[in-house]
Amino acid sequence: MNHAHLQVDGLTLSLGGFCLRDIHLLCAKGEYHVLLGPTGSGKTSLMRCILGFYRINQGALYLNGKEITHTLPEDRHMGYVPQHYSLFPHLKVEGNIRFGFRSGKYPSQNADRTVDRLCDMLQIQHLRKRDVRHLSGGEKQKVALARALAIQPDIILLDEPFSSIDEGAKRSLWINLKAIINEISITAFHITHNLEEAYSMGERLSVLLNGELHQSGPKEDIFERPATQEVARYLNYRNLFSGVAHAHPEGARIDTDCFSVVLSKKISPGTRVNLCVRQQDIKIVKQDNAVKPAMRHNILHGHIVSLFPFPEYCLVWFRVEGSTREYDLEIKLPPYLRERYKLFAGKQTDVAFWEPSIIVFPD
Repeated sequence: MNHAHLQVDGLTLSLGGFCLRDIHLLCAKGEYHVLLGPTGSGKTSLMRCILGFYRINQGALYLNGKEITHTLPEDRHMGYVPQHYSLFPHLKVEGNIRFGFRSGKYPSQNADRTVDRLCDMLQIQHLRKRDVRHLSGGEKQKVALARALAIQPDIILLDEPFSSIDEGAKRSLWINLKAIINEISITAFHITHNLEEAYSMGERLSVLLNGELHQSGPKEDIFERPATQEVARYLNYRNLFSGVAHAHPEGARIDTDCFSVVLSKKISPGTRVNLCVRQQDIKIVKQDNAVKPAMRHNILHGHIVSLFPFPEYCLVWFRVEGSTREYDLEIKLPPYLRERYKLFAGKQTDVAFWEPSIIVFPD
């Protein structure tokens, strides 16, 4: 990991009935870091602490190795794109972009060149004399981004920058924004509740739930190996179970209330654990097909309760033999397998887990 550009060290904030608790976070220089969490988890409050809008109760903040905990917001040299952009309606587009130079804190001798370059890069030259009240959501976002970048900040912070954008336009804007940030080579700290947006934009992610930071790391690790059951739930892992560990020659057997699985890792007998499996990591076992070695201990017999076809996948509800639940497992299959395996509601079949895909959490 590169040198930590932004460091949040043990940050605690009490805000009415809400609290951010002991937040530790590192954002490397030049990194695009996304803070992910549901509405009300404290994402915007944490960003406002970083910006200096809130005075924290405990902890420290560092930017490029220098402590900024008590530095005034206007002296932190951060670019900020608020959730709803907060463009100044009495100023034209160009006036909004130039606004940061009015304070005298930032060098203005190259202002014309800077504004020209940003307008070219963001493809808004034709909007420079336009009234901001007549801009589309995507155009407003570009103007807000240009205003934040004009002062050549050390880092740019983006608060739900796509929340006001139509769903159909978001994906192209994700690509454009990421390309611009990469071209400028600036550190970016971006907050969102949208899982697809977070994965598309971020290089590293941090997951904030109810005021606590549960996990930070490369986006692939976050989505494929959630560190806690709470993170797994937020990431839409549907197959979550509680169980008890027992001795097994291969490692450990986990008994849940509807099935058992075998893991290669050692877990002390009697230990209570939680486990989960992604929908796409559960495989339908076609009759007469050989089962891969990594699945041989984790084959379950039962029947298909329901199938739900979607354009990109087929969702299957599966009930394990002997279970009294409506269904026990939710499985995502490629659409073509529905016909190839002749799947239908009521069909008896086996399913299998690939052992490395089973994620275990402490109880």
